[in-house]
Amino acid sequence: MDFNTKSASQYSLPELVEFLNRGFEGYFVPITFSVDTFLNMTRRDGIDLTISRVLIADNEPAGIALLAHRGWTSRLAAMGIASEMRGKGAGSWFMEQLIGEASERGEHQMLLEVIEHNEAAVHLYEKYGFEVVRRLISFLRKDATEEGIGDLQEIDIRQAASLVSQYGLPNLPWQCSAENLAQFNPPARAYKNEQAYIVITNPEVNDVAIWSLLVNPQARGNGLGVQTLKAVIAQHPGKTWHVPAILPEELGKVFERAGFGREDLSQWQMSLTLS
Repeated sequence: MDFNTKSASQYSLPELVEFLNRGFEGYFVPITFSVDTFLNMTRRDGIDLTISRVLIADNEPAGIALLAHRGWTSRLAAMGIASEMRGKGAGSWFMEQLIGEASERGEHQMLLEVIEHNEAAVHLYEKYGFEVVRRLISFLRKDATEEGIGDLQEIDIRQAASLVSQYGLPNLPWQCSAENLAQFNPPARAYKNEQAYIVITNPEVNDVAIWSLLVNPQARGNGLGVQTLKAVIAQHPGKTWHVPAILPEELGKVFERAGFGREDLSQWQMSLTLS
């Protein structure tokens, strides 16, 4: 079988969405993209369509890889192979090609996240030298209500992102890094509660995602993180609150103490050092 690639920038948005949906057909977690969700992801995550690739097998599109890069680091944001091409060596050929192109661009590191129970994908990435950085977990709290607590003040999301850059964990996942948070715009919101900061998606809808929670180092250990979670729930009662599976496992205790239940979905954050 003859494999090749083309730049994703050579295709229309509807075509790219079609390739993504084909690539994630039968995936562990049901994923369906629309043009709007695709555009939102590319903007928020800094995906570069000029370096992203469409896999061509015998002259037909058979997969897609979306890539983002900052400085000397790139991230494989999504990679999908059409179901009829799986098990035929397409994924291995594609992965080798993507790594080679990243090296040619002079990048020093490639990052990705992969669902922990997707053993085939995990083995593929390990085969090419990716190593686990940490486990990423997810939480849920439905129809939440709390008594008013704390002094919640809305702030510019860029201010919250700047503080995450200063005081957040090292090597945060790309999607909740300071650089990504700075790309968020209203109706997403950021709040300050004393020396704690939280970034959430649009609180006017029923399902709200918590994208970042930070407590300044000198204020940690006093329950301020839990208080901030309860304060934002009190501010927007009756919502279903999600913590996507991009939360470092070491930060999970604060959500458990605030009444969130851990979900089954988890990911590995992985990294490859490029020569």
